[in-house]
Amino acid sequence: MKKSIAQRAQQQRQTIVDGVHDQKRERILEVARELFFRQGFAGTTMADIVEQLGVTKPYVYYYFPSKNDLFETLCWQASHACLTAMHFDKDDPRTAVEKLHEGLHRFAAANIVHFKAGTFFYRESGVLRAPLQRKLRTLARRFYDELCELLEQGRQDGKLDFDNTKLTALAIGSIAGFMYTWYRPDGRISPEDMVGQLQNILLKIAGANAPAMKRKAAGRRN
Repeated sequence: MKKSIAQRAQQQRQTIVDGVHDQKRERILEVARELFFRQGFAGTTMADIVEQLGVTKPYVYYYFPSKNDLFETLCWQASHACLTAMHFDKDDPRTAVEKLHEGLHRFAAANIVHFKAGTFFYRESGVLRAPLQRKLRTLARRFYDELCELLEQGRQDGKLDFDNTKLTALAIGSIAGFMYTWYRPDGRISPEDMVGQLQNILLKIAGANAPAMKRKAAGRRN
């Protein structure tokens, strides 16, 4: 049944309202991310966030009931982006090693893009409440299950060379756990180059025969 002109107009107005709502929410998250990253959870107050935004407290509390909700939202967004990198549709026809190449690129990119919020879990995991802790553990188990499956299939296909599957997967995943100790977003290596270099390092850990890696290396020598 076709919608009336009034119904279409109402839908358009609601779309605009939703878009503004999302923009305001994202702005709050952006400011909170920077403050939490610089000052830590304990060193950041809702008053700090409100002051930085130049709004009133009710404005922020409308979107986030507490500082914990803000912190956990940021932590979940970053963790979800990183830990779903190895998920592929069941009917994806590509080989395991092809999917591994893409998955490791997504994993490296997510860790760079979400670096600041991604540090929260490792620096201040004790702040996170039990329900989110459980969700993150479930997400991590799925990540490693999917990664191990790709690694095993890739080895069976003769495209990967490594010893212990679980140990190899843990070594790959550990990149996220230590990045906060050394990565600097404003460092001499651009984010794009960092993603590529991390991907190649992770592929080497997996024992990949990576022609793309060799071509890049050859191009740099020429």
